[in-house]
Amino acid sequence: MWLKTFPKVAERAGLDMVDSPLIVSPDDLSDVVYALAKHKKDTVEVETDPPVPRTPYEKKNKINNMSDEYAAVTRGRYLKETAQVQKFLSAPENYEILKLYEDVVDEFQLKIVAKRKDYQTFDDVMNYLVDLLFARDPVLRRNKRLTRVMLFYMYWNCDIGSDGNVKTH
Repeated sequence: MWLKTFPKVAERAGLDMVDSPLIVSPDDLSDVVYALAKHKKDTVEVETDPPVPRTPYEKKNKINNMSDEYAAVTRGRYLKETAQVQKFLSAPENYEILKLYEDVVDEFQLKIVAKRKDYQTFDDVMNYLVDLLFARDPVLRRNKRLTRVMLFYMYWNCDIGSDGNVKTH
């Protein structure tokens, strides 16, 4: 936050922002999680049929170097909520929230691509993102499960991480 406010400080301190760790802003995700949390209070509906992934989950996990155990645990805990997230984001009245979500995805995906080391597991990337988001934003910290659901949704929906298909447009 301070480096955003005073960018000359990094320069004077000799900090190389290109060689810095993966750093993302929690602001937009916080707005999405807050809106979804408010929405979830008004609904008790839980979808039983999860969405069909574009790339099979097992294949995506291998491409991204996600461990089988981490993939199984996150899938078991959060997959059942992805249909509700999809329904929420695709509702016409939530168009502005969808735009925020897309901004978050762009930021996360591009920074993951730029900062991820080949030897890191995607488990490490996801845990690093969660820790960073919880440390920086009180809304995300108060809604830990929902924040993890959103990160899982991004991964499951092939919005972050590689799906093996490089898109040029």
